[in-house]
Amino acid sequence: MKFLRGRITFLADFAGKQKALTVSVPRWLLALCGLIFLSLIGFGAGTVVHRMRNEFPHYELTRLENEHQRIVEKYGALKCQADSLNMLLAFMEQHDVQLRIQGNLDVLPADVRKLGIGGPDEESPQMARLRQMRGSAYKQAEQLTRTVEDMKRKTLYQQESFAEIADKLDQEQHARDHTPSIPPAEGHMTSGFGYRIDPFLRCPKLHTGLDIANYHGAPIVATADGAVSFVGYLGGYGRMVKIDHGNGIQTLYGHLSTICVKAGQQVSRSEVIGLMGNTGRSTGTHVHYEVRIAGNPVNPINYFLRKENSREINF
Repeated sequence: MKFLRGRITFLADFAGKQKALTVSVPRWLLALCGLIFLSLIGFGAGTVVHRMRNEFPHYELTRLENEHQRIVEKYGALKCQADSLNMLLAFMEQHDVQLRIQGNLDVLPADVRKLGIGGPDEESPQMARLRQMRGSAYKQAEQLTRTVEDMKRKTLYQQESFAEIADKLDQEQHARDHTPSIPPAEGHMTSGFGYRIDPFLRCPKLHTGLDIANYHGAPIVATADGAVSFVGYLGGYGRMVKIDHGNGIQTLYGHLSTICVKAGQQVSRSEVIGLMGNTGRSTGTHVHYEVRIAGNPVNPINYFLRKENSREINF
């Protein structure tokens, strides 16, 4: 208490410009002013802390509610898209089964197709926040997330399945393109496949192909895709073209007047390879056509897509 009874003198020196100013203040007055100042600071700080404690949760709650609403709207839009994609996937699955049956491919059981390929992904940050907020839409969003993951697995399976089907169809298309399936020329079939009286030897002999007669110079076409393996003059065949179609299948075209292709050339079905003539051992203008499997002659009629009911052959 003795300390508060004294006085404190303040001296203000203005560097000689005017007289020095001396102020004497009681110590108790300075102590009182200091207490008042500290009280004001403490009161202001307390008010700020109190308001922050009361208002921060409100601001945070408002922010979380807004974020919750945005997530709900986002997953709502995704649900509409997921429903549409599910319908599309169901159609694709049905189409996949039909193609596999037609292509003689294995059809996986429904539960295996439903499982698809792949495993679950990690929880997304949005889903984690929804779960932490215990939002009312968490269950719906969680279900939608599982639906999307299921669709991703099904889509991956479907992609691989369609790729397998496409590969099988490509192989089958290649086989169809390289299998003789049309007559080599238009005209009148004068002799079929099988035993007949040989016009030169006058005795039964196997006729290894079929003969189609038409005017001199009528176009002769390849009956399937393949590679020309021989062109030239060959004994009783006269001018002849031989085509290798792969898989042990060959076709022969004899008695031509003109050859329009070269050995090694790739040809397509219906492409002109020569002109009808009467070269070699022949009794008239026609084309002698053979189909051979592994070197053995077979009946070419069996390889026509359209069975001929008459002896007139037209494309």
